[in-house]
Amino acid sequence: MGKQMLTLGTVVEALTGQSFPFMDQVVTDGAIDSRLAIPGSMFVALPGERTDGHDHVGEAFEHGALAALVDRDLTGPWTTLDLRTEPTEAQVRAVKPPVCLRVAGTMAALQAVAGYWRGKLHVRVIGITGSVGKSSSKELTAEVLERRYRTLRNPGNLNNEIGLPLSMLCLTEMHQRAVLEMGFYVPGEIALLCRLARPAVGVVTNISPVHLERAGSIQAIVDGKAELVEGLPPAPDGVAILNADDERVLGMASRTQARVFTYGFTSRADLRASD
Repeated sequence: MGKQMLTLGTVVEALTGQSFPFMDQVVTDGAIDSRLAIPGSMFVALPGERTDGHDHVGEAFEHGALAALVDRDLTGPWTTLDLRTEPTEAQVRAVKPPVCLRVAGTMAALQAVAGYWRGKLHVRVIGITGSVGKSSSKELTAEVLERRYRTLRNPGNLNNEIGLPLSMLCLTEMHQRAVLEMGFYVPGEIALLCRLARPAVGVVTNISPVHLERAGSIQAIVDGKAELVEGLPPAPDGVAILNADDERVLGMASRTQARVFTYGFTSRADLRASD
C-alpha cells in the first residue's frame, strides 16, 4: 500500500482545481488554536467568541505551521497566495512556506479540503452518532478495528463541522478504517458531515432530549440523527447498525437504503440482520 500524504499542493488543488505536484510539502494536520499548531500543520483562522484566529496566524507560524487558511488580508513576514482566483504557476512557484492561503471563507475552505482529501483515499468510514454514548462507542469500535486495520479516530469530541474535517486531515493512504463520531447541533449538520466523510457504516446509539432546547423537539433530534443512515450508500456496501431498544432509533430502518443490523436486549441475538 502507498504512502500518499496530504500536501500543500493537495490543499491548493482542492480549492482551485489546479494541480501543482511540485508543492509536495506534507501537511501533518490541522489546527484552529495557534497554541496547538505543530511543524507542518495547517492553521485555520476562524473567528471565535473571544478572539479571531487571524490575530494569531503569526503565533501558529512560530510553532511551525506550514500554511494558514485566511479570509482577510494580513500583513507579515510571510508569503500570501490568493486562491480566490486561479493562481498562475509562477505565483505558486514563488511560494515559500509559511504561507497564508487567502480564501473566501476559512470554514468552507477547511471542509472543501477535507472532503477532497477523503475522496482520494480508499478508506472505509464508520460514522457514529446518538444522544449519549457516541464517544465511548467510537473508542470501543476503534479499539476493535485496530487489531486488524490501520484505523483513525477523531480525538476527543471533535465531532462537528469544524472538528471532524480537522480530524480528516490526518488521514493517509495507510489508513484502512476511520471511526468518526458525528455530533448533532443543527438540522443538516450530520448530512454535511456525511457528504465530507462518506461513511459506509452508520451506528446510531440512542435518542434522548439532550439537545432538546436547541433542537426544539424530539422529532427534530430524530431527524437530525437519521441523517447519518440516510447518507449511507445502498446495500450491500452500506450498513446501518441500530439500537433495537430505542424505538425512535429502530424506526430509522425505513429511512435508509443500507443493509440494517440491530443490537440490544430486545433482539434475539446481539446483532442481527434485517430481512
